[in-house]
Amino acid sequence: MDLAPSQLSVIKTGLDAIGREMAVNLRRSAISSIVREARDFSVALTDARGEVVAQAECIPIMTAGIALALRGIAQHVDLSELTEDDALLMNDPYHGGQHLQDIYLLTPIFVDGELIAFGASTAHHVDIGGSHAGLSAHATELYQEGLRLPLSRFSVSRDFNDPRGFVRQIIAANVRVPDAVIGDLQAQFAASDTAARRLTELVRRQGRDEVLQAMSDVKDYAEKRVRAAIELIPDGVYRAVETFDATPWDAGTAEVVAQVTVSGSEIAVDFDGSSAQILGNVNCPFASTVSAVQSAVRCMLESPDIGFNEGCNRPISVSAPYGSVLNPRPPAAVRARLTPASRVFNAVVRALGQAVPHRAVATGFDTTTAIAVSKRGFDKYQVSLEILGGGWGACAEHDGPDALDNPISNCANAPVEALETDYDHFRIEEYAVAEDSGGAGTTSGGRGIVRTYVATVDDVSVAGYADRHTAGPAGIKGGADGGTGSFTIRRADGTVEELDCIYQEVLNRGDRITIRTGGGGGYGTAQRHNRPGER
Repeated sequence: MDLAPSQLSVIKTGLDAIGREMAVNLRRSAISSIVREARDFSVALTDARGEVVAQAECIPIMTAGIALALRGIAQHVDLSELTEDDALLMNDPYHGGQHLQDIYLLTPIFVDGELIAFGASTAHHVDIGGSHAGLSAHATELYQEGLRLPLSRFSVSRDFNDPRGFVRQIIAANVRVPDAVIGDLQAQFAASDTAARRLTELVRRQGRDEVLQAMSDVKDYAEKRVRAAIELIPDGVYRAVETFDATPWDAGTAEVVAQVTVSGSEIAVDFDGSSAQILGNVNCPFASTVSAVQSAVRCMLESPDIGFNEGCNRPISVSAPYGSVLNPRPPAAVRARLTPASRVFNAVVRALGQAVPHRAVATGFDTTTAIAVSKRGFDKYQVSLEILGGGWGACAEHDGPDALDNPISNCANAPVEALETDYDHFRIEEYAVAEDSGGAGTTSGGRGIVRTYVATVDDVSVAGYADRHTAGPAGIKGGADGGTGSFTIRRADGTVEELDCIYQEVLNRGDRITIRTGGGGGYGTAQRHNRPGER
């Protein structure tokens, strides 16, 4: 069937609208601040084969995971046997998942008894068990990081909606804040229900055959657009090396080595030579490596308006040695996988910047700065989890933005008011831009942030991790490097403790922990550059 361009455009717009409405309803329904405020989730509509046809603008690192997760499930579950009461669940980093906190939920969508699509979502859950509330900073294997959910098919009415259901009970029994985790899973179901309702309406308006054809056509069109954009990049082999601090795990400086080969309309990225996996939580599951590559390639293309679906990924291939930090063997711990994934993004952007210099950008403070603040009460836990941003790198056209999460994560900074409404075991004393943290240049790197938490009671547990505490992001074309980050505890008695880039500590009443994130690198010959409003 050939669709008229006008009808394809109408149906594509409808599919895109489904993804955006899924995102809105998931966020509005969520319980935890990490999902509701930081928006650490992703949603997609897939076809019956599990290939993404539309998704909202959420978390880039999660994009490849949805298709890879369903691909893994399809190897264990006969999708043709699914019913409207079935759902698929997983968080296994070694079968298409990311890390244990990211739980994937996929629900089949039937129209007139025919499976035509899946509503898919993944959300970062505030706690998944493990040795420490919120995140297990010193885990050396996956088992210490929390509950591992294998690829699973279950009955929604029997196993989840019923409070006695097995899936609901096994999750609730293994997490510290079951109301928040189960509540956020229900928000994911709300997103799936939105997808089913809106896709059924679209089929009724446009026709079953037309919608299915459009699902195929939008992928083919996206592939065509991506291939055309890749053809504008000169053929060649481009190489870049990025590093991250692995000294907390006695691994020195870890390397991410990217060789990017552009050939016609295809790009192949090979990470041979990258560091071996590490006995710590800083390993990157292969799905996250793939996602980071896809995001980096899209950033370097001349066509920023290409809609995202599985067709975009067809011209891109990725390989990483098994047993490396970018494709680890189980049961390696992976909680901080965004640290090496960010270096994947940086390396691919730097490599392609050699091919298309006008799109080159200085490196930003591209690292997840995570902090969990928890308190065990007499009958329940309070667990807060945040992702804090830093400064982005500058480019030829403008300064790097201030205080943003890194490009492959895209979380929002949670408002102080929301956190202090939800939790009473801490308050936030300071939240400010870190002045002079961006690298100077013709255009300046973005600035990081300073955020100080004060314990309001004794025995408050804090844990976190980051990178770029010893060396800041590199400037380019003569631009200065961006500033570094730091973690500092100031005890109520005035004692000051400088923490490593990964830590677990306990605060008592009046103790403070200050999180400082760094800025981005500058672009062009280093010189004084005033931002708007500065003298």
